[in-house]
Amino acid sequence: MASLSKVLVRGLPRIAAASTSSRSIHCEGRPIKTVKLNNGTHMPTLGLGTWLAQPGEVNAAVTEALRIGYNHIDCAHIYFNEDEVGAAFHKAFLSGRVVRDDIWVTSKIWSGDCAPEDVRPACERTLKDLQLSYLDLYLMHWPQRVRKGCGKPGEIDPNDQLGYTSEMTAETWREMEKLVDIGLVRAIGVSNFTQRKLFTLLEDVKVKPAVHQVECHPYFQQTAMKDLCAQAGIQFQSYSPLGAPDRPPRNKEEDASVVMDDPKIAEIANRNNCSVAQVCIAWQYMRGVPLLTKSVHADRIAQNLAAKDVNLSEADLAAVDALDRNERLLYGRWAFKPGQGPYEFWDGENVPKPE
Repeated sequence: MASLSKVLVRGLPRIAAASTSSRSIHCEGRPIKTVKLNNGTHMPTLGLGTWLAQPGEVNAAVTEALRIGYNHIDCAHIYFNEDEVGAAFHKAFLSGRVVRDDIWVTSKIWSGDCAPEDVRPACERTLKDLQLSYLDLYLMHWPQRVRKGCGKPGEIDPNDQLGYTSEMTAETWREMEKLVDIGLVRAIGVSNFTQRKLFTLLEDVKVKPAVHQVECHPYFQQTAMKDLCAQAGIQFQSYSPLGAPDRPPRNKEEDASVVMDDPKIAEIANRNNCSVAQVCIAWQYMRGVPLLTKSVHADRIAQNLAAKDVNLSEADLAAVDALDRNERLLYGRWAFKPGQGPYEFWDGENVPKPE
């Protein structure tokens, strides 16, 4: 395996056709901060995620989010709601309150669409559903692959689990690089990679990943992954900053901790006259970590956005830092091959070693 220093000089960034640093949606309080990615674009650091948003709910949620000032919406084909998100975009654009360059839109290619011949059609389908001509960011949702058309997580036949190989990941990445070349996406990245899998990908890329999106919250702070991303010039991004309390039963491990029940976070929230959720969000936001919040309820969508104005003290930030248990809460068991356990699946990173 090549050394990290040699890997980092490859995949020099490409400058996007247009900068996204000036986004004019108005929101109450302080403007949402941005981070500059390795391709020159600026990504807002607080976004609305659409995972688990049900049909009939997500349109209203995105509409409300755009109305009150969110300018970053995170989507994925496998969420089965991109058509409703697209309807919300279309309505917002028609109203004249929002123009396309005001918002940052991320989507993800599903594991069943990662064969080379399926990558571009998958992206074009997402663009059609979202009623957009380009994506700001397109992520490889998982490094593992499943057979095309095999169903959604929790319903996939074990025989349709194709697993991970570095060769399959590399061939998918090469096709994603072509999406940048033809202007369908401005930046590409990955999600749910281990350090080992990310390092392996970096050995042979023309376009370096701009973002790595992973689970991160007070109980699972991913310090080693953050360090690797920083060294590689890749922006670390957090999902499930509250510990995914509403995740489906299939995603809940026995005896898993509950971030939102932590007494120290509750104490900090009480001292700052805010909610536990706002402390979790403000902690990462103030630490400079881009993150995705998630709700379909107007009041919580607003409260999550308001967390950017919560001003935690250095002592409060350090107190949350000290809560790290290195505890992964989302294992991705739906993607395990027959006979595979968490330790093997996650390359021995951040999961208990089998006895």
